[in-house]
Amino acid sequence: MTAGIRKTIFIVALLICIACWAYTFGTLALFGRPSVGRWTAMVTVSAIATEVVLWTGAILLGWSAFANRRRLWARIRGKAQ
Repeated sequence: MTAGIRKTIFIVALLICIACWAYTFGTLALFGRPSVGRWTAMVTVSAIATEVVLWTGAILLGWSAFANRRRLWARIRGKAQ
């Protein structure tokens, strides 16, 4: 069950990031160059969303390793079950 939760969390973060970048470049494509302040704000929000996806992935990877620590430790020691 926790694997489904981890995937759902990561997919939601990824979709938010994709939506931010789509809005940023969609605005550029549809309306031309926005003002410098608006463009800076859009790119900054999209970059922060990308950073959130990267950190979410790292946290979820650590969560997976922690959840499977006995199996991983057995594999490291060469005593696979």
